[in-house]
Amino acid sequence: MAANGISTLANKKLRQDAKLAIALAKREGKTVAADGTISGATDTDAPSYRARNTLDISQLPTKYDTDNSLIDNANSGGLVTGRPWTA
Repeated sequence: MAANGISTLANKKLRQDAKLAIALAKREGKTVAADGTISGATDTDAPSYRARNTLDISQLPTKYDTDNSLIDNANSGGLVTGRPWTA
């Protein structure tokens, strides 16, 4: 059963984006319900809050295209600490 609905999305790209959106919301201290809905404002006092909370999906080592093919990120600059999150 898909509690948060992510597994029922049409392709891997949408599933990856949804998972990252939930991760971003948690890093910002927002509330994420069991069904995947996000509510509330950024809470800098929440234990889950991270100062480096800006998502940059281009920093992922691999990501999916809409046809479910995997796209490798060459990332010629080397690994980025905390990828895909930037300050």
